[in-house]
Amino acid sequence: MKKKIIPFSVIILFSIILWGSVTLSGDFTTTIKVQVRVMNLPKNFSLGSISHKEIYLRVKSKGWELAKLGLSGEPEFFVSAHRRIGKSRIDIRNEVENNTWLTSSFHLVEIAPSHIEINIDKSITKKVHVKPIINVDFKPDYGIASELIIEPKLLEISGSASLLQNIDTVYTQPYENKDVDSKVETKLTLTEIDGVSFSNSECKIEFDVQKIVDKAFNDLIVEVRNVPSSKELQVSPSKITVVLKGGINKLGRLTNDSIKAYVDYWDILRHVNETIEPNIEIPSLTTLIDVVPKKLEYVIKQF
Repeated sequence: MKKKIIPFSVIILFSIILWGSVTLSGDFTTTIKVQVRVMNLPKNFSLGSISHKEIYLRVKSKGWELAKLGLSGEPEFFVSAHRRIGKSRIDIRNEVENNTWLTSSFHLVEIAPSHIEINIDKSITKKVHVKPIINVDFKPDYGIASELIIEPKLLEISGSASLLQNIDTVYTQPYENKDVDSKVETKLTLTEIDGVSFSNSECKIEFDVQKIVDKAFNDLIVEVRNVPSSKELQVSPSKITVVLKGGINKLGRLTNDSIKAYVDYWDILRHVNETIEPNIEIPSLTTLIDVVPKKLEYVIKQF
């Protein structure tokens, strides 16, 4: 009969397991950080403020118990508001019984801080603006060519009155993109605020991206405005050229009627120059590049 040889690696593994079993059966002391959660709030009331959102517990237990606690994730430590309204001071040691995960196998050595202060305030609901955080780099000669659409624009939030009184805007997680040359349509997660609940957890944003070009609008008639009935205002030349920059598709749909060029009689009276610059009104999401000529001569006639 051949002798069976136990591999050396198996012996090493068995030794490690045996050593670990013996070691973990001993007593250990460690410090754990836990999140504080307030329970037993009065109806229609919320947590307005808390002096410490996290506390540290120094506990002693068997190694196995501490290992299981570490593997279960970061525990939460529950404290009771006892349905009281307003400010109160809580002794953390009196709240141990609310935390079933701190079984009799754990000996609580120390708590820091030993007390926390909370403020329980009336719950309210209000609407606030949603603001996206956008960081986009466009391809050369490309840019935004539409209004930024946000859905929803307004969001309903709920929480304590003292907490919500200074909140009028909620923000999204940052949206970043590079070399953008086409329409952007995406959903963004809203950035959470401690103690505040949102009616939505995300919003949708949309904006068009087009190649940015220049376009000249020739023979644009210059209007004269606010001229008294006893006066006549003449400008020369009476037609000008306006050059705009914008998205190629947007500019392609514009005509001379989309742009307003005018001079105001009362503006002329406030100036002593013999020429005046025309006022130019252009469509949104376009940029005025040039006006030819930039200044006009004028004549005022009296009837």
